[in-house]
Amino acid sequence: MRSPLAIVALVLLAATATACGSSGTGAKASPAKSAPAKSAPASADKGKGAASDGGSSEDGRKIDACTLLKLEEITPIIGENDGGHPDAGVGESVCSWENQDTYHSVTLSIGSPTTAGSEADGAESMMTAFTVGDRLCTLQVVTLERDADKKSEAELIDLVRTRV
Repeated sequence: MRSPLAIVALVLLAATATACGSSGTGAKASPAKSAPAKSAPASADKGKGAASDGGSSEDGRKIDACTLLKLEEITPIIGENDGGHPDAGVGESVCSWENQDTYHSVTLSIGSPTTAGSEADGAESMMTAFTVGDRLCTLQVVTLERDADKKSEAELIDLVRTRV
């Protein structure tokens, strides 16, 4: 049986994802998932300017948020997870890694070009906003330890900045 705290965290995460997904930016909801994958996407090792259909880098190549963080970087934070999957939300490319047992997760959104100056006027969010070049991006770590989550977010943001 799941703890009441885990259920509350799941409800808050779902509400946040729903609110973020209603922006009309053209982000697509992910199709229904089959059995969770146990390894990182094959393209997870691409590094800087990783190419896919998610967004475009400064040189015009597509950016796939799921290729920017590796399984071995996510697993110590949230435990066993689905290996990352495209998700709905604000940005050209959004990826979520989820632990199905604890509902702990990491969600990364890579914004469209020229969005870096478009932060909402002090809007409060559970996600940490950061910029990479001219893109406004967000990252959220959800576990039951908010101080550790913020530390993990800072470390992952540093990695993302070196890979876009």
